[in-house]
Amino acid sequence: MTVDIDAQTLEGAMQEAYRKNVKRINIPGFRKGKAPRQIIELNYGPDVFLEDAVEILVPRLYQEAARETEIKPVDQPEVDIEQIDRTEGATFIFTVDVYPELQLGKYRGLEAEREIVQVSDSDVEHVIKREQERNAELVVAEHTAAQEGDFAVIDFIGYVDGKPFSGGAAENHTLEIGSGQFIPGFEEQLIGVEVGETKDVQVTFPEEYHAEELAGQEATFKVTIKELKEKYMPEIDDEFAKDISEYATLDELKAEIRKNLEDEATRRTTEQLENKLLELIAEDSTVEIPQSMIEHQAGHLLDYFFQNMQRQGFTEEMYLEMSGESRESMQKQFEPQAQKQIVHDLILTAIIEQEEITVSDEDVEARIQESMDAAGELTPELEERMREYWNSQRENIESSILRQKALKLIVDSATITEVEATSDAEEQE
Repeated sequence: MTVDIDAQTLEGAMQEAYRKNVKRINIPGFRKGKAPRQIIELNYGPDVFLEDAVEILVPRLYQEAARETEIKPVDQPEVDIEQIDRTEGATFIFTVDVYPELQLGKYRGLEAEREIVQVSDSDVEHVIKREQERNAELVVAEHTAAQEGDFAVIDFIGYVDGKPFSGGAAENHTLEIGSGQFIPGFEEQLIGVEVGETKDVQVTFPEEYHAEELAGQEATFKVTIKELKEKYMPEIDDEFAKDISEYATLDELKAEIRKNLEDEATRRTTEQLENKLLELIAEDSTVEIPQSMIEHQAGHLLDYFFQNMQRQGFTEEMYLEMSGESRESMQKQFEPQAQKQIVHDLILTAIIEQEEITVSDEDVEARIQESMDAAGELTPELEERMREYWNSQRENIESSILRQKALKLIVDSATITEVEATSDAEEQE
């Protein structure tokens, strides 16, 4: 976008720049902040306020140009000053990526397969076993010699060439023997060691060890076993069900687990079907996505990834250090996913417009009420605050409902072939 301004507009911006800066300027013979503009320009040059004037003008001119041309920018513009002269005015050139236009392909009457997952007894048992593991307790072992599977409380000091090394010592560290947490060969050498006994454990650090100064080095660890513990697994019965849930019997708990697994399988396979259909539409559509738009979305995906890592106890800095990646290289890896998401959103937006899909206030209210109901019993004060929050999200809720209606239209008009799929538990077995 090329924008021309006359000398009068440029002069007005320079006068604004003068008023903005005069309080900070000291001129001998004048009180600070009181020097006339002409005197300041005599001392510092006629263009002393030109740079600030441009900074004042650029956002105004860009916003006005964007409004007049009705473009939909997706990033901040690059600005070139083609010419600028106090007596003639100036010419600015704004270059900005705009929201892409999509030529929508066929979206009705598509064909796709949908996976049907049958939740089996083994799937339910897998969840029960996981809960059993989660609720297990460590108790002091009756035996005194370490066995595989024991949790040994140990003190250790590591030596390379007879000297202790940084990070090679700890006290009261709990190690599950046979878990593979330590350097290969370390845990196996503890089997048979008695409580209270100290043993020299000889190991070689892997060639690809993360601490380069230790990679490939032979080391000796003086290890003392202070205590041995065993994992006590609770019995899987009605009492177990009462302890970990709101259900009175194991059968009731299993029924709830089965329902949750079925709901999750339905959600997952529905999402997979929708993505397959959107991919078919994308293959038949034409669109060019600006790189800046892809990078912006990839940045959002990366931020979301690091938020999940933080919930697992890893900061962004920790993860980057462990993985050997940079933020830039990781963001690059998210770009294909980002591009796919953008195309899918453009497709749904185009279908919403073409089909004139709308959302009523009743639709939004119903969605808000669903969210309120899902929160369970609330105090009047908390209920009011939650309703205020959801009311502030009405625009996002409306957008979500529009998207779901467009997806439903695509799915309902498609020919779907159902195929049986392997459950997660069966795959793990």
